[in-house]
Amino acid sequence: MNSRAGDNERNERDSAIEALRASEEKYRDILESIEDAYYEVDLKGNVVRCNSAFCRMLGYTAEELIGLNNRSFQTPEVAASVYATFSEVFRTGAPTHSFDWAMIRKDGSTVVGEGSVHLVRGLQGEATGFRGMLRDVTQRRRTEQALRESEAKYRGILDTIEDGYYEVDLHGDIVLCNSAFCRMLGYSAEELLGQNNRRFQRPEAAATVYATFNQVYRTGVPAHSFDWQMICKDGRTITGEGSVQLVRDLDGQAIGFRGILRDVTERRNMEQALRESEARFRALTNLSSDWYWEQDNEFRYTRMESRRTGADSIENSFLGKRPWETELEIEGFGGWQTHRDLLAAHQSFRDIIMHRLLADGRPYYISVSAEPVFDASGAFAGYRGVSREITEQKIAEERIQHLATHDSLTGLPNRVMFSHLVANAIASAQRYQRNCAVLFIDLDRFKFINDSLGHEAGDQLLKEISKRFKKALRASDVVARLGGDEFVVLIQDLQQETQAATVARKLLSATLKPITLGGRDCHITASIGVAMYPQDGGDEQSLMKNADIAMYYAKDEGKNNYQFYSKDIRAQSLERLALETNLRQALEREEFTLHYQAKRELDKGRITGVEALLRWDNAELGTVSPARFIPIAEDTGLIVQIGKWVLRTACEQNVAWQRMGLPPIHMAVNLSARQFTDERLVQDIAAILQETGMAPNLLELEITEGMVIQNPDHALRLLREIKAMGVRLAIDDFGTGYSSLGQLKNFPIDTLKVDRSFIRDIATNAEDKALTEAIIAMGKTLQLTVVAEGVETQEQETFLREHACDEMQGYLFSKPVPAGEFVTLMTAHLQMTIL
Repeated sequence: MNSRAGDNERNERDSAIEALRASEEKYRDILESIEDAYYEVDLKGNVVRCNSAFCRMLGYTAEELIGLNNRSFQTPEVAASVYATFSEVFRTGAPTHSFDWAMIRKDGSTVVGEGSVHLVRGLQGEATGFRGMLRDVTQRRRTEQALRESEAKYRGILDTIEDGYYEVDLHGDIVLCNSAFCRMLGYSAEELLGQNNRRFQRPEAAATVYATFNQVYRTGVPAHSFDWQMICKDGRTITGEGSVQLVRDLDGQAIGFRGILRDVTERRNMEQALRESEARFRALTNLSSDWYWEQDNEFRYTRMESRRTGADSIENSFLGKRPWETELEIEGFGGWQTHRDLLAAHQSFRDIIMHRLLADGRPYYISVSAEPVFDASGAFAGYRGVSREITEQKIAEERIQHLATHDSLTGLPNRVMFSHLVANAIASAQRYQRNCAVLFIDLDRFKFINDSLGHEAGDQLLKEISKRFKKALRASDVVARLGGDEFVVLIQDLQQETQAATVARKLLSATLKPITLGGRDCHITASIGVAMYPQDGGDEQSLMKNADIAMYYAKDEGKNNYQFYSKDIRAQSLERLALETNLRQALEREEFTLHYQAKRELDKGRITGVEALLRWDNAELGTVSPARFIPIAEDTGLIVQIGKWVLRTACEQNVAWQRMGLPPIHMAVNLSARQFTDERLVQDIAAILQETGMAPNLLELEITEGMVIQNPDHALRLLREIKAMGVRLAIDDFGTGYSSLGQLKNFPIDTLKVDRSFIRDIATNAEDKALTEAIIAMGKTLQLTVVAEGVETQEQETFLREHACDEMQGYLFSKPVPAGEFVTLMTAHLQMTIL
C-alpha cells in the first residue's frame, strides 16, 4: 500500500515537472517570437532573462547579457533616470509605461528604447525584480527632434519678418500667426488663435475676402496683392496688402489657407490723397489754358492775362471789345447770335470753338470756357474764363478726317469717299440727263508679286500704279483704292460708251509699262469691268456691284482686258459665285476626293509611282472640272487649305497601301503657285510626314518652271529646305516656261516631266520630236529622271523608249482611278510581273 502511494507521488511530481518544462518552453517561444525586446532584472538591476530582440537591440549575445547590470549599458545621467523610474515602480507597485531609456550598444552607438517597467513578485508576494518591454524608437526620436528644431527655426523666422503671417483652417479660424500679425491687430497670440477672421472685418470687407479665399480654394491658384481691411483691437481700421495660398495635407487635401499681410494703411491714404490731388489738378487744368480773361457786365474784355509769348498782340487787341468785335468767328452752335443769347441768360459755357485767320494767312483756333460773375448783392457783374489755342489740334482733326476718307498708302480716296462721290455724280447726272461710268480695276498676279518680293515691293507697286492712273485720267475723273490691289474709277459727263472704253484702254496701257521692284523689271496687267449709268444701275451700290461682275468676266477672258457689264456676264458671274460659295464649304462637306494615275518605267515596265489628282463632286453642281475650280481656289487663297488636305490625304493613302502589302511607290503631289509662296509650307510638309508616318523619300512634290524663275533666290532657299527633309522634287509641264539649262542646274531637282503638249503630236510633228529629244537629253545631262506626260498611243511610247525616256504617264497605261481601283491595278500588274 505504501509502495503504491510512493509511486503515485513520483508520477505526479514527474508530470508536474514536465508541465512546468512545457510551460517554460512555450513562454520562451512566445518571447522569442515577439519583435519588441523583453528583459527581466533582479532588484539590483542584473539581467536575469531577455529575448533575442533585446540582444539585437544592444548588440550582445544572451550569454554576455545574463548577469550583467543594466548600468553597464547606460550613461550616468540616463542611469539616474532609469533608477528613479524603477524605484517608483518598486515603491508603488504600479507599472510605468512609455518611458524612454537611452542605452549604449556594444559597438558604442546609442539606441533609444521606448519601454515599460513592471514589478516582479515571488510566490509569497515579495518583490524579486523587474520586467518590461522595449521598442527601438531611435529613428523616430531623431525625426521628432529634427521636427521640433525645424518648427523652432520656422517660428523664429516667422517672428523675425516684419510682415504679418497667418494660417487659418477652412472655416477661417486662425490656427497660427506670427508676432507681426499680432502687433498689426493689437492682440496677443492667445487672443487671436481660434478666432474666426470675420471677427476682424467689416461686412463689406468680409464679402471681398470670402470671395478671394473661395477663388483660391476652387482653383488652387494663389492670390497676390489684394487689399484686406481689418479692424484692430482699439477699433481702428487698417488696410493690409495680402496674399492667400491654399494649404494641403500630405494626401493633397485642402485643409486651410496661409498668407502674408503688410500694413499699407498709410500708403493707401497717401495714394488716395494723391488721387484726389490729381483730380483737383485735372479739373484746374481743364479750365486753365494759355490765358485768363474777365469781362464786364456789357461783355467787354477788361482783363487779359496771357502766359503765351507768340500771340500776345492778338489777345491784347481784345481789350475793350466784345467777343463778336474781335474778328473771331464761332464754329457751330448757331453762330454769334446763339452765343449772345447764352451770354444774355448769364449761363456758363465750355469749349466754345472760335477761329480767325492771322495776318500771314495761317489759321488760328481757340477754345473758350467761362462762367458768370455776380457781386455780393447778386447782381450780374460780367464773365471770367480761360482760353487756349487749339490750332494744332484742329489741324490734326482735319488730318484724321482726311485719313478717314483717303487711302493711307496711295493718298487716293477710299471706299467711303468714293461711294459719296459716286452718289453725288449719279444725282448730278440724273438732274442734267447725263451719263457716268464706274470702272472696277483689279491688278493681275499682284498677290504673287507681293508674296514673292515682299509687302514693301507690293506697296511700291501700288503707289506707282496709283500715280499712273491719276496721270491717265482727266481732272474731273476720280480714281480711288478700295483696298489690296482693287481700284475704282469714276468718269463723269460721258456722251457715249466709247469714251469709257477709251479711258479703260489708257488705264491698261499705263499698267503694262515695266515697273522696277527690288532691282528687277516686273510686268503687271489689269482686268477692268465697266458699268454705265443709268443702263447698268441706278444707284452707287448697283454700279459698283455690276462693274465688279464685269471685272471678273475680264479675268475669265484671259486678263489684261476690259469688259462692259451685260446680262450675259451677270449670268456667268452668278455661276462663278456659285462655284466659289460651294468651294468654300467643300472641305467641310468632305466633297473632295483623290484619283491616282500610275507612272510606269519604260525600260522594265514596273509601276514606280502615282500622281495624286484632285476631284470635286458637289450635290448642287455635280462633278466640277479642276480647270474650273482650281483658278478660283488660287484667286481666293483657298488653294492653300485645299493643298494641305491633298498632301495629307495622299500621304495617308500611300501608307495605307503599304499596310495592305503593296510595295512602296512614289507619291507625286502638285504644289500651286500660291502654296509655293506660303510661309508655312515647309512646316506643313514636315508635320504631315510626321503625322502620317510616310517616308519622306516616297513623296515627290511637283512645281512649275514659272514658280521657280519668278523669284529664283526665294525658290532656291525653299527647295533646299524641302530637299533637306528627303523629299523628291519635280518640274511639271517642262518646256512650256522660260527656264534654261543654266537655271535648272542650280536647283535640287530630281525629275523633269515633259509637258503633254509636246507628246501629243510627237509621232507626226518634227518640231515636237526635236524638243522632246532635247528635253530628254538635258535631263540625262543633269542626271534627272525624265517622265513623259499624256502618253496615249503605242507610237508615242515606242518613240519615248527608243530615246531613253525613263518613265511614262498617260491613258495608254492607266487613267486616273480611285484608290481602290489602283489597288486592283497594282495587284494585277505585280502578278503579271512575277509571271
